[in-house]
Amino acid sequence: MKRALVLMLIILLTVPFVSGGELTYYPDQRAFQAFLSSNATYRVVGGNETWARAWAYYVDEKLSTVKERGNETLVLVGNVYNNLMIKALWPKTGLSENASLLPSVIVLNGTVLITGTEENIYMTERAFEELWSPPVESQVSFAVLLALIAIVFMLALRKDKTYAGSFYALTLSLFVLWYLTAQIPRMSEVFLQDFLQGLKFAVGGSPDSPLGAILGGFFMVVRPIEENLVFAHWILILLLISFSFYIAPKRARELGFIVFGLSFASPMFRNYLHHLDGTTLGLAFFLITLAIISNIHFSPNKVKAFIQTLILSTFTLLTLAINPYLAAIPLLFVMVFPKRRLRNYAYLLMTGVGLALLYVYFGLPSGVPRHMNPNGWRYLVRFLLNTALAILVIVYAVIYREKSTKMRGQTPFLMMMAAIYIPLALFIPELLPYCFIILSSLVARIIYILTLQT
Repeated sequence: MKRALVLMLIILLTVPFVSGGELTYYPDQRAFQAFLSSNATYRVVGGNETWARAWAYYVDEKLSTVKERGNETLVLVGNVYNNLMIKALWPKTGLSENASLLPSVIVLNGTVLITGTEENIYMTERAFEELWSPPVESQVSFAVLLALIAIVFMLALRKDKTYAGSFYALTLSLFVLWYLTAQIPRMSEVFLQDFLQGLKFAVGGSPDSPLGAILGGFFMVVRPIEENLVFAHWILILLLISFSFYIAPKRARELGFIVFGLSFASPMFRNYLHHLDGTTLGLAFFLITLAIISNIHFSPNKVKAFIQTLILSTFTLLTLAINPYLAAIPLLFVMVFPKRRLRNYAYLLMTGVGLALLYVYFGLPSGVPRHMNPNGWRYLVRFLLNTALAILVIVYAVIYREKSTKMRGQTPFLMMMAAIYIPLALFIPELLPYCFIILSSLVARIIYILTLQT
């Protein structure tokens, strides 16, 4: 009986360190907060494995936003099996060595230990996520990029001599209002894994996903801190808004406001943009791809035509790298634009070779689920409710459309995309934010067709 009680006591004492991979603190969170609030300088030392050095890179850059580098406090990252300094200090914690394999923040005298493994170290990001102290250079770069994007698109849209420039100015005001009133987005747990992959790539390791490679390239240029990710997130949203005007017909760019309005007015769509994950990046690549398809006129010059096809293939591949289920894009493009066979063959070849290289390097993506997602119908019903106005416009157009109206080019392309991906979202709900863009773009083109009939 006594042995059983002792065993139960040991289990209770170790519960905080074995609770489903959740972040734990020792002795408590207040001790870590006291370290963050102190004036003590710090020095980060990572373990000898790539993932430990990668996470040490993040911890070092994050702490540098609120503290000075120095030698007063050691911050050790890794576990007892890959960081000799952690191994030497670990007996002072009174915990078993295996406890260092769990995500935890441990504060000793003059030392902070950030422990875990490659499978869970990213959970310690939660200890830093409340810190918000963007560097001056990040704030300046963010403001300059926003201004450049806004000015470039404003000048381009005003050249059309339509109301597109005025509507774009209105969308900019709504964007600024949204930015000023929105909460700071946080990284989802799934995205934290890609975040670690990006850090590994930035320190010389190999990422396990295309998104990790893209993030790694980003972290080679900018500091890998949440503040910079949030700024990049808002820049991508501005690009989404801006390219919405280039999905609309060329002679009616102002209808881009319809694309923007129908998408961003939906609470469900905005909810997809409330978190830091790959969704916003994937939507940006997807929307740019649609904008190229909607506007590009391939030059008779072979060199220019090759460059144009290469640009289209590049953004198509970037879209597929984030969401491989959108692989129907090049096939549908060839179907609705069949006349330029050489261009179509080149587009299919470039995209196919690019996909093959992605699969060779990162492995094959998971296949289409054989069974419907358990929440598929619930998500689809919400989607239909949020897009009711767009669906009514499409139904009206189908009923009202005159027989002589020619439906070709971009409009059937979007119709086929909607016909494929809205039902497929029952199995893959991650496709729903893309369906919002497809339906909104389709409505803008249908409105343009209806105005031509009047």
